[in-house]
Amino acid sequence: MGGLTDTFTNSWTDAAQSALLRPVQDWLIEHPLMGWLAGHPLWVLVLVVVSLLLFAGLWSAIARLTEGFWLSLVKLPFRLSGWIFGGLSGLLVRQWAKPPKLAAGDERLSEIMGRLETLQTEQEHLLEEMRELLAKRGEG
Repeated sequence: MGGLTDTFTNSWTDAAQSALLRPVQDWLIEHPLMGWLAGHPLWVLVLVVVSLLLFAGLWSAIARLTEGFWLSLVKLPFRLSGWIFGGLSGLLVRQWAKPPKLAAGDERLSEIMGRLETLQTEQEHLLEEMRELLAKRGEG
């Protein structure tokens, strides 16, 4: 009687194992890379560690990028107010520092004054261009 029960138990156990393991075995046959990874757990561990390190690097790069964006956004009002203040002060200085009008007989003096004004405006343009180039170089 014990033999019949053992045979029944063994056949039931074999059928249960076959029913449970057969889909897994079929899937591993269809996906040989996963089967290889299941057979080599150390390689899986190394790949997971490398993936985590790469993800951490990507995460820190994104954090630095957003930090730079927010710092630029916070600095923007101060830069704008500095540009506005500089432009207004330059305009006021030019308005109040106009040279006095010369007498009609002083043609050479008026010629020199006109040339100096031309040179001053050219100097201002060159200084502005230099500031823009330095700002671009500082950002890049």
